[in-house]
Amino acid sequence: MTETQETYIRADDSDSPQRGSWERLRAIIDSLADGIVIVDRSGDIRFANPAAARLFNRSPEELIGTAFGSPLLAGETTEMEIVRRGGGDVVYAELRVVDTEWENETAELVSLRDITDRRQSDERARQLAHERDARLEAEAASQAKSDFLAIMSHELRTPLNAILGYSELMELGISGDLDDAMRKQVGRIRISAKHLLGLVNDILDLAKVEAGRLSVANAPAAISAAIDAAVTLVQPQALARNLQIVTDDVAASVPTYVGDEERVRQILVNLLSNAVKSTEPGGTITIESCGSIAPAEGARLQPRSTYLCVKVIDTGIGISEDKIAAIFEPFVQGDSGPTRSQEGSGLGLTIGQRLARLMGGDLTVESEVGKGSTFALWLPADADAETESAIIDSPVSATRNESNDVVVTRSVERQLQGLCEVGTKLLSEIEPLLAAIVGRIRVDPAIRMAAGLRTSQVADHLSTFLADIAGALAVVEESSGKPSPLLADAMEIQRLISERHGAQRARLGWHESAMRREFMIIREELERVVRSSVPAGGVLKVDDAIATVNRFVDQAEYVSVRSLERETKD
Repeated sequence: MTETQETYIRADDSDSPQRGSWERLRAIIDSLADGIVIVDRSGDIRFANPAAARLFNRSPEELIGTAFGSPLLAGETTEMEIVRRGGGDVVYAELRVVDTEWENETAELVSLRDITDRRQSDERARQLAHERDARLEAEAASQAKSDFLAIMSHELRTPLNAILGYSELMELGISGDLDDAMRKQVGRIRISAKHLLGLVNDILDLAKVEAGRLSVANAPAAISAAIDAAVTLVQPQALARNLQIVTDDVAASVPTYVGDEERVRQILVNLLSNAVKSTEPGGTITIESCGSIAPAEGARLQPRSTYLCVKVIDTGIGISEDKIAAIFEPFVQGDSGPTRSQEGSGLGLTIGQRLARLMGGDLTVESEVGKGSTFALWLPADADAETESAIIDSPVSATRNESNDVVVTRSVERQLQGLCEVGTKLLSEIEPLLAAIVGRIRVDPAIRMAAGLRTSQVADHLSTFLADIAGALAVVEESSGKPSPLLADAMEIQRLISERHGAQRARLGWHESAMRREFMIIREELERVVRSSVPAGGVLKVDDAIATVNRFVDQAEYVSVRSLERETKD
């Protein structure tokens, strides 16, 4: 009890009841969670309980005699911002003021309630509302962009096709004879129109890939047909530059692949065109193909699967090590700057790699300045050209015979049997699976920014994503791997969740490496559940089930990372 309180409460025997009342009242005030201070007419603090002292990060003795620092009006309820001594952190308090009497003087009793959590909660709610509005605006803008591109595709292609058609008619002499100079000029018009049409098509393809709406076929096809078609298209360019294109025999063990024949030809034409542009006259461009079980280093390929690899090898200028990763980004070229020697939009490799990954493969590069580059197109291999087309890669089993050749076998319908049971088990395990994933993310040293997040922030919409994968597995088995509206809907739901997930991680300050580590944790935990749920003695192999699940996760990772990159740039 302070000296002033002792003066106010006299210590003789006649005052003992009053003293006892004050001590009981003091005990109650000291135990309150709300801060209580008495402020005199001059604005100085005359009394403070422990809760008030904690708010100001001072002792009660230090507060007594100091100015309260805020004007007070009896009956007033307001909020106050308190900058705490020492750390400088800010807390918020709700003030309630009533008139009282202290030591025979009029004073104000101020109740201070800590509302920092409530203020932060309100601020988070406002931020989420702002983010929601911004997301809706971004989605509307994205839809407007898609609509614009769809309209422009028609508006641009129609006149370009007309220019191409009329220029060809003029070259044929339909409109009258042309002399050599006129024919040369008409030829330039036709070439320029073709070039412009190619750029328009590239931009439209990129827009579809970015939106996750570009579909590719997954049907068996002969790799030799794609190589021959690509060489035929590029051969005139090579001859004009005095270059030789050498094609090795296709590996006899894996002559076919599973993918989109038109898109594979598009990728190979682009790779060959780039090789022609970057190789000095008199050089050589070599096309090799082979089968491989082990995925290439740096390639995003599933282990334990067999791939057909087509390599385009040139003896050109090569690519410096610091530019290798960037050449797969949109509008980036290895030879950049105002004095670059190559034409083009810088979209070919970007689209090529993303098309390859949509087909379950990848596009990689090895290069050395001055010695040339090797671009490798990896595609899922298939040993039976009559295998039914599947919307996702059907699991592949691969062994080697006595000659060390790759032998691939596939039976789509049989190997899909059991996926429905895996999906049912996965659906029943979502709650513990989600808890395991969230727990690992929180403590992972590569994802330090997740340690202080709430469970809902870490999990985001992961439970919905896992449930959709479980449902998709059942649809895959029931449709025998063939395209179906239900599977298309499931893929669209996964794409939408992945986009939102990437944007949310960007707002929380995550970077690409942290997100990729997160998806690695998701894969490992999913694999644990899948291994325990594959029916014993059934035709479904554990590795095949894991590979099928990982295809969905891979696509989600790709979309999430792209969404994170876009959000970070914005």
